[in-house]
Amino acid sequence: MNIFSIDGGFYRFLEKFTNFFLLNLLWFIMCIPIITIFPATAAMFGVVRQWVQKKDSGVFKPFFTLFKENFLQSFLLGLVWFAFALMFYFNFMITWQMSGTAKVIMVSALSFICLFFLMTTVFLFPVMVHYKTRFTILIKNSFLFSISQLWVTIVCGIIFLLTALISYFIPITTIIIWSIGFYLIYTLCHRSFNKIEAMIQLNQETQEVQEVS
Repeated sequence: MNIFSIDGGFYRFLEKFTNFFLLNLLWFIMCIPIITIFPATAAMFGVVRQWVQKKDSGVFKPFFTLFKENFLQSFLLGLVWFAFALMFYFNFMITWQMSGTAKVIMVSALSFICLFFLMTTVFLFPVMVHYKTRFTILIKNSFLFSISQLWVTIVCGIIFLLTALISYFIPITTIIIWSIGFYLIYTLCHRSFNKIEAMIQLNQETQEVQEVS
């Protein structure tokens, strides 16, 4: 088979590279107003979800469709998350001025709460685009997934950190690295969703069998 043919490996690689590049570019442009960072990120996760599900739906049309569909929820979520981030920042600044045992206790407590906040953040967008739930249910489910799928939370956190570091130290990679990073994160989260859903279905079937018997 000719690798340069339309069905060849090079063409498929070029097509995937172009899709990741365009998605990354759209996300970056839509993040420029800052207040649209969360809606743009939700749209990006929605597009990579379609890729993971093998739905060849392009880039531009699904991105803007998902941007519109998730705008209100993701925008409000962005406001809430920004408020929490500010709260953590100012509380850390205040407690850092304390001394003695009180400082140790307060810093430890804040660090513990902040850790759960960051863990929940890992699953926020994957849960949002996969389940389409209400605001409070979204946060609750994201928290529960982050706890029950701890290794996925850790690996996704590492992927995000590596993506940010690569983007910072090798700026040219910014043109594509974020879409690849989010694709890897959603892929892991998607497997967790399938695993949990399969377990729930199995439990339901077991209960039905027990009720019949």
